[in-house]
Amino acid sequence: MSGTKRISVEQLVPGMFVVEMDLPWYRTPFLFHKRLIRDAETVAVMKQHGVRQVTIDTAKGLDVQAPASSAKPEAPVAALTAEAPDNDAPTALDSNPMDDAPYQIAAAYGETQETVERIFADLERGVPPTIAETKAIVGNVITQVLHDRNAVLLHSTFLKVKQFDRSLGAHALDTAILSLVVAVESGVDPSFYEHLGIGALLHDAGYVRLPRNLVRKRDECTEPEQRLLEQHAQLGVAVIGERSGFHPEVCRVVLEHHERCDGSGYPRKMMADDISPLAQIVGIVDLYDKMISRRGGRPAMIPHDAVRQLFLVGERGQYPKLLVEAVIRSIGVYPVGSLVRLNTGEQAVVVGVNPEQRLKPQVKITGGPHGESYPNPEQVDLSLPSQDKVSRTVLRVLDPIQERVNIAMYLGDAMDQAA
Repeated sequence: MSGTKRISVEQLVPGMFVVEMDLPWYRTPFLFHKRLIRDAETVAVMKQHGVRQVTIDTAKGLDVQAPASSAKPEAPVAALTAEAPDNDAPTALDSNPMDDAPYQIAAAYGETQETVERIFADLERGVPPTIAETKAIVGNVITQVLHDRNAVLLHSTFLKVKQFDRSLGAHALDTAILSLVVAVESGVDPSFYEHLGIGALLHDAGYVRLPRNLVRKRDECTEPEQRLLEQHAQLGVAVIGERSGFHPEVCRVVLEHHERCDGSGYPRKMMADDISPLAQIVGIVDLYDKMISRRGGRPAMIPHDAVRQLFLVGERGQYPKLLVEAVIRSIGVYPVGSLVRLNTGEQAVVVGVNPEQRLKPQVKITGGPHGESYPNPEQVDLSLPSQDKVSRTVLRVLDPIQERVNIAMYLGDAMDQAA
């Protein structure tokens, strides 16, 4: 039977299970307040953000008077992963997710991005991030991904389409999100999620040591400038601090995320098995995110075309084919934000993927076969039987610019509908 107790944050110790804080979730770095307190650093982060009182559940964790040795001998598996939700918290498998989950994700994403931007601003001033701060951010991302990966990817894509030139911090956060989605999809041991997320968050930290104008135009560099840019991997390890206490796997991600299995990468031209598997995940996600993002004068690549490029790097042996397949399962053959023509002649925007049926995404049908716009776009899951008995499939991919379609508008509608 659950026994809850209101206590001061000063009484909070590792091993206690928090079910509520005295601040709204959007004023803390935590998407969900229910969590097992795993270390003193988490308590310190709570104090820094102004938490003064919390409610604990003594049936799921330690009581105020209980010594550490009296903790339950068998902790739930979820408690052993980084910031994983408890059994009462919704997961990606729940049939009844929170009604306001899209709004929570949007607000949490905004708060998280603000924190990430501050971390990069501090890096430019020579101030490396703290382990506690990065753990809190990644813990939130892990929770979001486990709760509803489709909603997280939908919101991330919405911002990417809406904004012209995303910052290093925004790219870092999107890379961390998709890297963790791929990790879940490919069966990575959950004990590595935190190292992967932190490494992804800091993978481009070395760019803060290079001239800003050079970083901004990195798609149109001369060969000498490219050689200079390639130093960002090694600079990144120096920037976050080799003796900062970050796990070695985090540092390997920062150093090795541009290495390629065929030896064509940098900075050390490592081969296949010598490269950190976590760095390979971040590397291929980093490549994909850059392809589908607008930057400087370069337009974003159509997501479906970017997927075809991933196929090619797999065929060339730059990444393991199993990893390429896991990424494509995660983002879909028709990723969120794709504009497609259906076999019915209708036009639709992809708003969700089905990892087990990559050719049958969730779409919002925006227009008819004769070019007419639908005033009330219908959302349809192509993997499910149609209510109107029409069997719809994707016929081909369209270019939103040529079709003059505002993708962001329909992605925003999809998030509102999900709420």
